[in-house]
Amino acid sequence: MVFLYALLGLLSGAFLNLAADHLPQRHGTLNLACCPYRQTESALVDNVSLLSFLLLRGRCRHCGAPHPWRRPVLELVTMLTFAFFWLRYGASLRLILITLYTCTLFLVFVIDLEHRLVLRVVIFPAIGMAILGSLFYPGLGVRRALVGGALAFAFFYLVAIIGRLVFKRTAMGRGDANLAAFIGVITGFPEVIFALIIAVCLGGLVSLVLVLSRIKRLQSYIPYGVFLVVGGLAILVFGQEIIDWYFGLV
Repeated sequence: MVFLYALLGLLSGAFLNLAADHLPQRHGTLNLACCPYRQTESALVDNVSLLSFLLLRGRCRHCGAPHPWRRPVLELVTMLTFAFFWLRYGASLRLILITLYTCTLFLVFVIDLEHRLVLRVVIFPAIGMAILGSLFYPGLGVRRALVGGALAFAFFYLVAIIGRLVFKRTAMGRGDANLAAFIGVITGFPEVIFALIIAVCLGGLVSLVLVLSRIKRLQSYIPYGVFLVVGGLAILVFGQEIIDWYFGLV
């Protein structure tokens, strides 16, 4: 069963790649295009880039164009994540919900990293799904989910307003606040506080390294959504372990 769930992860990764390619372009449908250079309808198997890298050295079998490295990496990460989830949670409702939430976060991570966007067409339905899922997620409940979502949204929305007043430019977009709301709903209160702490600390550390190494400037835009995704995933999957570790130190 682990193998079958990992295979589902591979196919899910291929679908996430299609979504990451099409949604930022505002395409209404996810057509199975062969590659960015030749918009040819192809079979689903042609869009599984891991197979392409193993059999065709990462090139399209129709036109020979190279697949972007993001595609096989995302498929591999999704496949391994699905296998890990099966071993950790087994066949359960929690497994299904965490899988859906993780796929959403993976998609947001890729799109924000590549396009600096947190798309409402992705995050709004995800928030609705998460609120519904809170009815069934063990130990969460709607009240904790809504409080967590509202708190996270308010915090990042306030940061965006203050940043605009202080720096006279958009320091953080509303998309980040919407993403924070989703993370708050799936982790709940008070766990969302730890997710935000991880995101803020990681984002600050990476930004500092990029500025000191002169890769980025102080005025440069850094996609903050990727750090929110990391913080949210960490608490979603390892929340209890992280919280126990933290209170063991204080």
